[in-house]
Amino acid sequence: MMLRRAMADMVRLIKAVEKVGPRNAALIARITGLPERTVRYWIKVKLPSLGFVFRPVVDESRLGLVKHLMRIRFRDDLGHAALSVLDVLGKGAYLTYYAGLMPHDEFIALVDLPVSVEDEYKSLFHELVNAGVLDSYELYPLDEVWKTSTDVRYFDFNRGTWALDIVVPDEEVEVGARTTVIRRADCEEPSLDKIDLLIVKELQKDPLQPFTQMAETLGVDEATLRYHYREHVLKGIISGYVVKWHPMGSLLRGDSVGLVLLSEVDEDMFARISNILAKIPFNRFEGISIEHALYVLIMEIPTSWLVGTLRLIRDARLPLGVEFTFIDGLRIRRFTIPYELYDDKIGWTFDKRSVYDGIDRALSLA
Repeated sequence: MMLRRAMADMVRLIKAVEKVGPRNAALIARITGLPERTVRYWIKVKLPSLGFVFRPVVDESRLGLVKHLMRIRFRDDLGHAALSVLDVLGKGAYLTYYAGLMPHDEFIALVDLPVSVEDEYKSLFHELVNAGVLDSYELYPLDEVWKTSTDVRYFDFNRGTWALDIVVPDEEVEVGARTTVIRRADCEEPSLDKIDLLIVKELQKDPLQPFTQMAETLGVDEATLRYHYREHVLKGIISGYVVKWHPMGSLLRGDSVGLVLLSEVDEDMFARISNILAKIPFNRFEGISIEHALYVLIMEIPTSWLVGTLRLIRDARLPLGVEFTFIDGLRIRRFTIPYELYDDKIGWTFDKRSVYDGIDRALSLA
């Protein structure tokens, strides 16, 4: 009975964090009925020590950005320079994530792209293909994106391990369901300023850092920062939080494995994939491009769950055209929101020539 009650408390805690974020322990305590001291301990000490992290879900549509999936294949003899080139794209070309795939030597990337620069952006990659830097690239706008928290009901907090026989609380709480959805932006000129983006950037780095520290880091008056956080960031830019199981270095150590699934999608296929994911408790990123009828899943699971996950996929009888690959833990990187590319006077900017020159320098040094 005590175990069931403790798990029910943890489920309520996670759901509260998803809704209001991890910063306000007093508010979370009121929502959950847990002592504030207990809330602070679990959020600041216990959960991080077990590999759980909190991440804000940024609604790119409120920023005038559209999330894209990109597939990139470098020329064979330039594979050694791939990471340097991708890092340039992360600093100046709206790339927010990339990962090398195995066994095929290609990359997937996520790009938060302003509507106004899409044509010029594509022209950059056409030039990279024509120049022989890339073999090919594919860019897919994602009309809907889901970010899903880890389902902690499968985690044994006493042993610090994942298991299948954890007692699930009686109350019906949709942990692990698709609760955070971001839809494609309709606007090209969002209402925001640089301070908003800087706050989001800092929250992506550390959502628990105090406002005093954040204000000092950004060189912004604390009262001004709090106003922007309360009136701008909380009212739409951040739509919620996800709780992720992501122990530092787990991919490199082999404790976990990253999976990527790409598939043409219709209602039947989406239902099959949903049935698979309902049995896998780990945080994930999903997206759909309606124009290309394409679905993407990016997920990290413990190595001990790999065989079971593969069996679930096998038993779902997915079509042969479904692509299923693994992430190379040595070739993965995340970037914060591209705040440096926003100008308060003219909005989002893109200097194609500067990016191209940066890639040239990266290739010459590789």
